[in-house]
Amino acid sequence: MKKLTALLLALVMVLSLAACSKEEQSPAGTTDPIETTKDLTGLDELYWRDSYTVNAEEALAARSIPVAAIGSAELTNGLLQIYYWMEVYSFLNTYGNYLALYGLDYTKPLDEQTRSNSDGTWQHYFLNSALANWHSCQALALAADEAGTQLDPALQEALDQLYDDLQTSAEEGGFDSIDAMIQEDAGPGCTAEDYYTYTEISYKSYNYFNQMVNAIDVTDAQIEEYFTANADTLKESGITKDSGEVCSVRHILIEVAEDKTDDNWENCRIEAQKLLDEWLAGEHTEETFAEYAKEHSADGGSSSNGGLYTGLNDETSFVQEFKDWYLAEGRQAGDYGLVKTTYGYHIMYFSGTEPEWISYCRDAITNDLTSKIVTDAVEKYELVVDYESIALGETSLVQD
Repeated sequence: MKKLTALLLALVMVLSLAACSKEEQSPAGTTDPIETTKDLTGLDELYWRDSYTVNAEEALAARSIPVAAIGSAELTNGLLQIYYWMEVYSFLNTYGNYLALYGLDYTKPLDEQTRSNSDGTWQHYFLNSALANWHSCQALALAADEAGTQLDPALQEALDQLYDDLQTSAEEGGFDSIDAMIQEDAGPGCTAEDYYTYTEISYKSYNYFNQMVNAIDVTDAQIEEYFTANADTLKESGITKDSGEVCSVRHILIEVAEDKTDDNWENCRIEAQKLLDEWLAGEHTEETFAEYAKEHSADGGSSSNGGLYTGLNDETSFVQEFKDWYLAEGRQAGDYGLVKTTYGYHIMYFSGTEPEWISYCRDAITNDLTSKIVTDAVEKYELVVDYESIALGETSLVQD
């Protein structure tokens, strides 16, 4: 995997924010229609241009030109390219084994492949996703600035260290500069400065989002009200007040090295045991375990909320070893231990059990409030796009 691709996908794991708006908006500062021979009747402006690809010199020259805005924030071509290729790499990472089903050939230019049941190409699709993702992340970052939210110290330290980390990655990859490394994976129209801005927005939005989520406190009255209002629908899904108990578990994943040799497995176990012993030597409460999970867990799906998974039972689609631990007979709140799965070693903490209907309703309410955090931020700032000024540099997706 290319150096920057690995860094981009690491941020995919950090950021779980989904783009909330896929609408194409009116271009900013343009009144004359783009010259084209295609029939534009009924087409959104995104599709007025068949391709947004330009040559390397044009992409670099257009790097600082603004192409979109929300509130006081502008999106330049250079920054857009980071978001654009992030969308591409994220899609390939998620659906890489099923690309044929989607009709995507990563060995060919994306602007030359028409997407099924669409007015445009795969380039149009990823460009639209990139603009929507910037919209949601930048809106949350602006909300963070307005609220005076400070970055978590660990994120601030990572941001302060970013240029040094990029320099190390560039040297290890044999690149002459950070810019050269970035341009190999994100096109010729972006630089280290663009990647830094992208990371700063990502960290701000992630930090603000998680602080808002962690502040959500669902009351017993809200749970009862939700259940009463949705009783018929819940019953159809098998959720009643007699549905039984479910488990809540926290965990810290220590990943095993990719080649999974015996030595790497043993090193993984030693690292996990050391971290468990360290937690036990201190004030070993659920709260301190949650802090350890935020700092040390490799599970991007749960680390931000202290490694917590709720609503677990024997039908939960987790690996069997994980399930066997929390379903073990006699399991009590406060129990802890190590579990080996195909991913590595998990440091486990059993939070307890509760009625399934309570867990389900709490999660549903939390999910609604969580979505509202992003929706409110996005709706506050209208996205205005100047499609005519967009200039995307090309890069090969074929690994050397």
